[in-house]
Amino acid sequence: MIGCFVFIGEKGERRFMEVLVWKLRITVLWIILAAGCSGAQILYILAPGVINNAIAGNYEGTEISAGFLMVFSLFWLIPLTMAFLTLILKDKINRYANAVLGLLFGIYVISSVSIPLSMGQEFSGHLLLESVGIIIAFLIIWHAWKWPKKILD
Repeated sequence: MIGCFVFIGEKGERRFMEVLVWKLRITVLWIILAAGCSGAQILYILAPGVINNAIAGNYEGTEISAGFLMVFSLFWLIPLTMAFLTLILKDKINRYANAVLGLLFGIYVISSVSIPLSMGQEFSGHLLLESVGIIIAFLIIWHAWKWPKKILD
């Protein structure tokens, strides 16, 4: 007996362990993505003039409002929630949820790197962390795509 699961034979235990390892990999990737978002924001805020604009109620040309802060909080809540849900969702829905949300985060991170660079912003620490976020989002999608097939049936 492992935890609250009872296994009959070595094959069932091996399948459980294979899926558990897969889920833990994706969970860790979501946590890394959330931490990377935090680090990127901290490094961005430390850039000259950004703190003064935030104090004045402006963030990248957008007025800081309650709605803005709620939307902004999703960039932490979604990855952290997905880290937990990856451990508890059934395999099929887990695979699709991770693939779709990984893709959406990948698109967001690509745009958050490419837009400032296209506007002439110098490549800096926060853009480096966001660039790593592209790789992390890709790894989440890859792991969701390569989910052990025989487990899904």
